[in-house]
Amino acid sequence: MNTGAPDLSVVVVVAGRRERSERLAHALARQSIASRIEVLFADIAEAQAPDLPVVPGVTTRVVRLPGSCDLGHARAESLRQARAPLVAYLEDHTVPAPGWAAAVVQAMQDSSAVAGAYAFTNGSPDTWWYRSVFMVEYGSMAHPLPQRPIDLMAANNVAYRREPLLALGGRLDGLLEHDFFLHKALEPGFQVALAREALLAHQTNAFAGELLRGHFEYGRFFAACRVRREGWGLAKRLCAAPAVPFLVPLLRLKRVVRGLPGRSLWGAFLATLPAYALIFTCDALGEAYGYLAPNRASARSLVWLELEAERASRS
Repeated sequence: MNTGAPDLSVVVVVAGRRERSERLAHALARQSIASRIEVLFADIAEAQAPDLPVVPGVTTRVVRLPGSCDLGHARAESLRQARAPLVAYLEDHTVPAPGWAAAVVQAMQDSSAVAGAYAFTNGSPDTWWYRSVFMVEYGSMAHPLPQRPIDLMAANNVAYRREPLLALGGRLDGLLEHDFFLHKALEPGFQVALAREALLAHQTNAFAGELLRGHFEYGRFFAACRVRREGWGLAKRLCAAPAVPFLVPLLRLKRVVRGLPGRSLWGAFLATLPAYALIFTCDALGEAYGYLAPNRASARSLVWLELEAERASRS
């Protein structure tokens, strides 16, 4: 077990599904630099939940926030307690390849960027539906990553230099609700390092109904955050709401297409077009509703989406 300052702090927010924590703990124990990392579980489950696993060979700590629905605070408090200069966030329904941590550290050491992006693979069963959902959600960052910097990063699965985030002070909790607003707060000069060999398998929702509900809720939550953080008034919200269902799917599809050249992903993209239309529309409808009724967006829905809804695993 590492007794000195680690090179990388891995932060995972967890709730009641302890089996996910067990699976992730095993994957982190297999990291090629396991002795040089620490793992912080931000535990928002109720106080009576079973104990979290200790990652063999890795310094493991638990940040206890029983019953909390504030994911931004859970992520920020873990970063404050981390000991490494680099903090890598992982969702509990991801599985890092053995070289993931080493690739993150190397990419950040080779760059002056504040953030590091991982390369994603499909961690759910190899069916048309799960492959399609993976392309919709992570196609822009699917392995292999594009050669040029990307302008669309995965929320909740990003690495950061710790000091620039600490410098945000009390604003950090709210900004870590959604990485999009954190990245805007770090501008100008915000840059992303592409950790091309940091392979991370992402597991999607097991059930189509929960997936579509989740995308609707996520769009609604994003809109509520934007209204609150950017001070959108009623007139602006009323103008945006009817336009979003038409414009957002097209803009998101454009971002995906921009990242495809040179990556051998065109076949997967074309096969996925029906899923793109369905899921991006759910995103856009949720966002439109969020502009019309921002106060109805619930942080509890985000906890359900990220930490409670069942995920489909290959293992």
